Amino acid sequence: MSNSNVARGIVVVRADSAAPDVKAVVENLNKAFAAFKDQNDTRLTAVEAAVDDVNLKIVADQMTGKPNATTAAPADGVRVLRNYGEFRAHYGKGSDAHDVNNPVPLAEFMRGVAGMKTSDLAIKALSEGTDSAGGYAVPNIVMPRILDAMVPASSLLQAGAGFVPLDEGAKTATTAVTDTLPVAAWRNELGSITESDPTFRSVVATPRSLACIVRISRELLADGVDIDRAIRTAIGQAFAKEIDRVGLRGSGTAPEPRGLLNTTGVNAVSLGTNGAALASYAPILSGIQSILDADGPMPTAAIMAPRSLVDFGGLVDTTDQPLRAPSLVEPVRFIGTSQIPVNLTVGTSTDCSEVYLGDFSRMYFLLRENLSVQLLREAYAKTGELGFLCHLRADVVVPYPAAFAIVKGVRKAA
Repeated sequence: MSNSNVARGIVVVRADSAAPDVKAVVENLNKAFAAFKDQNDTRLTAVEAAVDDVNLKIVADQMTGKPNATTAAPADGVRVLRNYGEFRAHYGKGSDAHDVNNPVPLAEFMRGVAGMKTSDLAIKALSEGTDSAGGYAVPNIVMPRILDAMVPASSLLQAGAGFVPLDEGAKTATTAVTDTLPVAAWRNELGSITESDPTFRSVVATPRSLACIVRISRELLADGVDIDRAIRTAIGQAFAKEIDRVGLRGSGTAPEPRGLLNTTGVNAVSLGTNGAALASYAPILSGIQSILDADGPMPTAAIMAPRSLVDFGGLVDTTDQPLRAPSLVEPVRFIGTSQIPVNLTVGTSTDCSEVYLGDFSRMYFLLRENLSVQLLREAYAKTGELGFLCHLRADVVVPYPAAFAIVKGVRKAA
């Protein structure tokens, strides 16, 4: 922002005539005010724009806990979107300022899909066209709030994973995955250079189809109070839960994406042939060590079943006081998700679970733009409901698998 002095008002107005002319004085005042206004309108506009930008950054920082969060830092050479500020900045490109600052509520868009009375902005959004399946592609100005609704419902998104929108027209993307790092070695003058080849492999990310059906009565869609928030929350949570499941445990067998559990190169920590109950933070420390041994970054989060989260919270020392986490573990955020089962079989035990540990900003979901909404006209006609088929395509990308570890065989505490 410029440090140039800005006039605060009119300092002096003088009338030099011996007999002051009130009319002339007033005219001089009006001219001075007009000049002051013309001089400072441009500066005021710049100040307002700067304030708006700062406010947007503050909101993004609060959501992510990271500085300058509105400008998504490149992760492994791609631009990853992780919060509303980043979603809005990306999807707002190419839209005029009025559309960006006045996004179409999802409820109004869905009223338009159903042929109900809606706003002019929603009608304009619908005119953008349909997707290949006959559904209406959700416009860019609606997408940020839908993605934002997914963040608090997803453990992976809370932990730092994000979205990478795939360019329109592209069906796949090839990612170079690093399995091992090269080793540098000192050499004498004219000495041979020690060769150490890194291991790379090519992974083709193919966004897979994910869909859910939202049912709602005509009356509620037309007249419901706060219906927009309710619809966004329902769709966001439905997609977020399944994205969590496949991001962590997806099989990789079509049509399901491959998650961390089935990704080659992810570190594994065993709690024994038959698993073991949590008695300390030792399993987390072992996971941290396995990642650091593989030259991965320090983990920032541990994702686990709610049962395991509560078991960690219930650990006590020899005096029956809450067990303090070691300093190395304290910065790691513990996050619970219902998408990790607690009835896995390990050896003779059938009550086992898993803990996923790592810097989750090192994984992302390749997202095929955009979410689409298709009206199911006949399926629920007898009950007076409207059915909306909501559909998106995504795949999981893990560029450096050794940055993650899975603690296996976590049994229920006694």
